[in-house]
Amino acid sequence: MRVITVLCAWTLVGCASLGAGAGRESVSRTVDVPVDTALRIARTQLQLHNYKVGSAGGSTLVTEPRAVPGEVRDAANRREAEYWVVRIDVGRRTFGGTEVKVRGFRLPDGRPTVPGSQPKMVPVTDSDRRLFNEIETIATWISDAAQRKMVAEGQT
Repeated sequence: MRVITVLCAWTLVGCASLGAGAGRESVSRTVDVPVDTALRIARTQLQLHNYKVGSAGGSTLVTEPRAVPGEVRDAANRREAEYWVVRIDVGRRTFGGTEVKVRGFRLPDGRPTVPGSQPKMVPVTDSDRRLFNEIETIATWISDAAQRKMVAEGQT
């Protein structure tokens, strides 16, 4: 019995350490609209908040690089503007609804200067509260707009 207890404890420690330091990299919301409608809502919400959608393919939207919003910029540690992109993936859920997943990526080398180049990108995790809060806010814009659409159509 003691051996089983020790083995279980080691297994738990091992599992806990696998995710240590990685942090959460996305925010997901489930909405009750079709995938194409969720994509349109996501695009509209990004545009309303001054993001430009740079590429779209299938069920993914990626914004053009933009300066991190002033209210969340880490001005104390950086003299130049920080840049980032936002990626939104939309897909059907197995048991109903549509999942909207929002992720952000910092561009540590600043805004790309060569059009079409692939800049170095660092995923924003929940350990960076200032930017992760912005990802949560974007996810909320989209889910709130989807809810308003359903109410307007009388589907609630």
